[in-house]
Amino acid sequence: MGARSLTNTGGADGRPVGEDGPVTCAEDGPMTDDGAARLRAGLAERYLAAWQLAPDGRSRDDDGALALPVRTRAGEPALLRIGPPGARAEHEHLALRLWSGRGAVRLLRAEPADRALLLERTGERDLRALPDLEACRVLGELTRTLARPPRPPFPALSAAARGWREDLAGAAELDARFPRRFRRQAVANLDRLLRDELDTALVHQDLHPGAVRAARRAPWLATGADPVLGTVEFALVAALWPRTEAAGHGGALAAALEDRIEALSLAAGADAERLRAWALVRFALAAREEADRPTGAPHRAISRLVQLCKAVQKGG
Repeated sequence: MGARSLTNTGGADGRPVGEDGPVTCAEDGPMTDDGAARLRAGLAERYLAAWQLAPDGRSRDDDGALALPVRTRAGEPALLRIGPPGARAEHEHLALRLWSGRGAVRLLRAEPADRALLLERTGERDLRALPDLEACRVLGELTRTLARPPRPPFPALSAAARGWREDLAGAAELDARFPRRFRRQAVANLDRLLRDELDTALVHQDLHPGAVRAARRAPWLATGADPVLGTVEFALVAALWPRTEAAGHGGALAAALEDRIEALSLAAGADAERLRAWALVRFALAAREEADRPTGAPHRAISRLVQLCKAVQKGG
């Protein structure tokens, strides 16, 4: 679902971790999915040579990135990741370097100009293998572990929240597809949340069960970074989204969400009421994104988001 990450167009002012300059610096612009895939495959080939890496398995898609298991020149397992353009690509290497392997994979090398990262390789098992509430406990603990004192150049939640507030307040056209009361409640939540300091920590804003894998040196590690200067409660919403329709409807969905909110809040040391407030905001933002898609395509997704808004309010 959408609306899980901030959009930021500012550049990163951190220096690359790798010793070499970029092998190539492709210009970002409108491109078909096939064209983007070919570009990433070409970059992977170039960095295999530049960093003296040997393929060690089949490549896979990783949220729009190309991920290729490799061996380093010394024979150590690693993962070469060529990401898509965007704010995450600009800032991911900086957050991974700050975390330095604590709660997340180690960054071995990077060339941000080409969105190329060489990462510590994890196992294949992710948190979707665990029971739901156990996975929430791990996600809450990792969110707390990864939180760091705020510092530039990461995007700020406060600026995004002000923009979201104005966008939702003026989105009357959304009311034909998404209940007006939820849009207005999201605006009211943002008004309340914006009264407090929001840019309190560097957090991972897209830490969900599929983004955490088992590793040799730690039970669980985040496999990448989507950093923002925000609050732990904002970051936890990514872990709150139900995995599948199996979460149920009506009262069952409300109970499932309330159990998740409690588990996440306890594990992360977070405020459950603020987590509920951010959840409704992000559900409304996701509905806004879905409504902008071609007519007919987003109907099911918006219906599910309406159910989630009802459920999270029942939980409160």
